[in-house]
Amino acid sequence: MNELVVTRAIIIDESGDKVLLGKRGRGVGENKWALVGGKLDLGETAEQAIVREVREELGVGFEPKFYKTATDTGSVPGQEWLVHYFTGPIHGELRPDANEIIDVAYVSRQDLGLLDIAFNHRERLIEYFDLRLQG
Repeated sequence: MNELVVTRAIIIDESGDKVLLGKRGRGVGENKWALVGGKLDLGETAEQAIVREVREELGVGFEPKFYKTATDTGSVPGQEWLVHYFTGPIHGELRPDANEIIDVAYVSRQDLGLLDIAFNHRERLIEYFDLRLQG
C-alpha cells in the first residue's frame, strides 16, 4: 500500500481556548467541519506543506509547532493515512479560498459535539483540549 501522508493545522485563537475549523467546500468530507491542511507536494517537508496549505486555504501565515503524528485508518474506507499535526497561531486577515473552505469558525471543546466534523478530527481535538487542560 502506498503511504498516504497529510498535514493538519490546529490553529489556536489568542486566548488559546478555541481552535479554527473550516467547512470543507469539496471532496471527502464536503460540507463538514475539519482542520485545515492537505497533502505534501513533491520534495516538501510536512512543516513546509502545512504553512503552504494554510496560506492557500485561509490566506494567512501560520507559525507551526509540531504537535504529533498519528495514523488514521477509519476516516476514508480502505485507506490508511499518516497525519502530521501542527499547532500554532496565524497572522493576517482570514480570507478563505471559497473553492476549498466555505466557512470558518473558532470552536471550543464544548462546541465539538454540536458540529458535523469530518474524518477523526473530533477525537483528535478532544484529545488536544484535554491535554491542554492537564498541562
